[in-house]
Amino acid sequence: MDFSEQLILSTMLVLQGICWILALMTAFTQNLSKSRKFALLLLEINSALLLISDLFFYSYEGVPGIFEWWAVRISKFGTYFFTILCIYSFNLYLTTLFKNEASLKKLPERIRFAELFIALGLIVLTIAQFTGLYYTIDEANNLHRQPGRIISYIIPLIIISLQLSCILQYYRKFPRRIRIPMLLFTLLPVAATLVQFVVHGIPFVDISIVLMTIVLFIFTIQEMNEAVEKAHRLEIELLERYKKELEQTVEQRTRELRIANEKAEHLLLNILPGEIARELTENPSRTISKKYPNATVLFTDIVGFTKMSSGMSAEQTVKMLNKMTSLFDERAEREGIEKIKTIGDAYMAATGLTENAENDGALKMCRFAQGLLEDVNRFNKSSDIQIQIRIGINSGELVAGVIGKTKFIYDVWGDTVNVASRMESTGEPMRIHVSETTYLKTRQNFTYKESAKVDVKGKGLMNCYFL
Repeated sequence: MDFSEQLILSTMLVLQGICWILALMTAFTQNLSKSRKFALLLLEINSALLLISDLFFYSYEGVPGIFEWWAVRISKFGTYFFTILCIYSFNLYLTTLFKNEASLKKLPERIRFAELFIALGLIVLTIAQFTGLYYTIDEANNLHRQPGRIISYIIPLIIISLQLSCILQYYRKFPRRIRIPMLLFTLLPVAATLVQFVVHGIPFVDISIVLMTIVLFIFTIQEMNEAVEKAHRLEIELLERYKKELEQTVEQRTRELRIANEKAEHLLLNILPGEIARELTENPSRTISKKYPNATVLFTDIVGFTKMSSGMSAEQTVKMLNKMTSLFDERAEREGIEKIKTIGDAYMAATGLTENAENDGALKMCRFAQGLLEDVNRFNKSSDIQIQIRIGINSGELVAGVIGKTKFIYDVWGDTVNVASRMESTGEPMRIHVSETTYLKTRQNFTYKESAKVDVKGKGLMNCYFL
């Protein structure tokens, strides 16, 4: 066996292995339709068997012996037989595309005619096997081609021509990824057939069919992956749209989210700090409380709210409070401020809720307070209702925890909270009133003006400052 023959046999052996691997991969593919998977699987198996027939033929032709004679005879029959079955498998593949991807109500008649010629090809092949119409084998086990073998080329060419005409007619209805492979599956074997007429010894037609089977599988998988990816993107877009609509609905109706058992975890993360929410979820029966050595508390409320709301409808009052509170909430989220609660027109927030005493909570809270004044000014520009707020801030040690088992709330207690409330109630409209403790922590960053001393219950007179 010379080098060229050895190269041909090695190539066919490698292609055969690839076909079996592709058949196994196709069998375990989940996202192909059953009919399309069956057609592709049949095509790959027939391609592998076609190569096996070729391997046997080229291995035993010209080798004398009874076994060798039968091996050449059967393998040559197999070569013609599996070639027709490959064409039939491709016809099945086209049928699934016309019915599903192309959405044709009626299958093209040419596909039906192709099936008739496939049956005719098998009948003629069977006759040729017993009559020597295509070939004969001499005593030395050499194959001699007969004039009638031209029929073995004409019938497949007619079938492929019918398939090609259908592909060209409905070309744009097929998935983009497999259009070119489908054309090549019909055109390349035709070109190989023409070469086969003048060049013997190399199975150009068989190898071209197998190569196109491999290419068709690759592009089919790519087209399937693209379809799956598109479906995933659509699913994500729908989920994001649903999420956005849900957030808008919640924001329009109320900022005070109510706890429900079926959405407990989601709601906890919206009303509690993340660390507290996780601890409460993991230990629902445990009392949640912590002491923080250096926290900063802010109180703010609307000046003259009681008188203002008496001249407004309930809807106007709630709408106004919701709009203003929403502005405060958005700023709190951006600047890392922990909203504690709202009580009527009062808004309470805190920072420095960490066991680390060296934190910049006071500085963050003063900046947040300045931002609240900007939010009120922005609110007044877009609203017929003009409001003013007072802001009070104090820093120090406090205790934080969760109260209750149903409709529970995260809250903070201690002198630090009481003094912060007193700073707010003794402050002036649209000004930030801070305690001496907060002042000492932030005086290097802000300009202050001393205010009148404030009498705090249990504390006596305290120095206070306006930011």
